Amino acid sequence: MLGVGITGCVQLRRWGVPRTYIRDLLHIGAGFWVLGWPFWNQWLVPVWIAGCAALLIALAPRLARRLQAAASFQDSVSDRDEGWAGLIGYTVAFALLTAAGLHHRPFPAAASLWALCLGDGIGGAVGRRFGRHFFRIPGGKRKSLEGSVAVWVGASAGAVFAGAYFGEPPSIGRALLLGLVAALAEALSPKAMDNVLVPLAVWLAAVATAV
Repeated sequence: MLGVGITGCVQLRRWGVPRTYIRDLLHIGAGFWVLGWPFWNQWLVPVWIAGCAALLIALAPRLARRLQAAASFQDSVSDRDEGWAGLIGYTVAFALLTAAGLHHRPFPAAASLWALCLGDGIGGAVGRRFGRHFFRIPGGKRKSLEGSVAVWVGASAGAVFAGAYFGEPPSIGRALLLGLVAALAEALSPKAMDNVLVPLAVWLAAVATAV
């Protein structure tokens, strides 16, 4: 899956797709990883795979000096608006929450990762296209209220999907609450930290509101 994602990002960049939209697609597409959780008989192998992916992403800037493929991937998703640290945080969050989801209850971890994929991923695209009311916290990127609402809706939908898929359907109120937590965490995150703080906040909220 990682190889397909890397190849797709490089090809889209060659076609002239802006890096920011490539990142959004990568954000959303990574959520397919969670769909495979029920098909593992034990949790060590998928956690090892996710951990290796995080390590590979962390080493990519060094590999880019020697490998053209690594350099092309780095160029396809990283720019002034989003440094490499954000992508490292994204893969680390996937590794940690994969461990949490497969070793404990899957719903909080799945809802957290789908909040990151569907909420943060879609919210960024909506904010750039339809954003009219902007704000910025100290140390953060410029964001829009329209984008934050999209994060709320997308993350709430992620909670609903996670509940339906893993047999723990949340109430509408709980799903909307988890979506709101994701939107607030994304809006208030310092630059490059939203990929860590959004899933962490949603996971904590999902665990705290468990019945």
